Amino acid sequence: MRYVKISRGRDGNTLDATGYLDALGAFAERLPPGARAFATDPQHYDLFGGRCVKDLKPVALTLGDGDGDGDGRAWAELRLQHHCWKHEEDLTIRYSGVRSVVADPDGAETDVRSLRDVMLDEVLPHGQGCSHEIAFLAGSMTIVADDLVATWDAADCADRQALSRAAGPPSAAS
Repeated sequence: MRYVKISRGRDGNTLDATGYLDALGAFAERLPPGARAFATDPQHYDLFGGRCVKDLKPVALTLGDGDGDGDGRAWAELRLQHHCWKHEEDLTIRYSGVRSVVADPDGAETDVRSLRDVMLDEVLPHGQGCSHEIAFLAGSMTIVADDLVATWDAADCADRQALSRAAGPPSAAS
């Protein structure tokens, strides 16, 4: 990534989005509307926030050749699942006018689950719209597209529900 810094060490990973956040103001207006809304969301890089991409789990990447409007533009949809103890929502990112999808290791785009949890991401202006690079625990993925739309949807978290049931109803004060 160009601005976000990720250092892998013996004691874990160090994540630093400060450089990206400092530069974002200079290029945010050059991002397409959907990418700009996603990148500038105040919770996006709040590591403890419910809408931070950190710790989301990749579920599926679907690629298509046309979006039904007859223009034949390629599209992609990346589904990311919540982390039960951090997020209340799942994230779906739909890319329109996809120019390229590059995964490391090669072939990871066919099994995004193998990339494991999201560490951080970076959305940048690109000559053909925007680029979205995502660093995962076990690799990375970069998608170049005309634009993207990020949608957060309420998560149905079985683990959280089980914990709530185990704890039982709140007790009344005596």
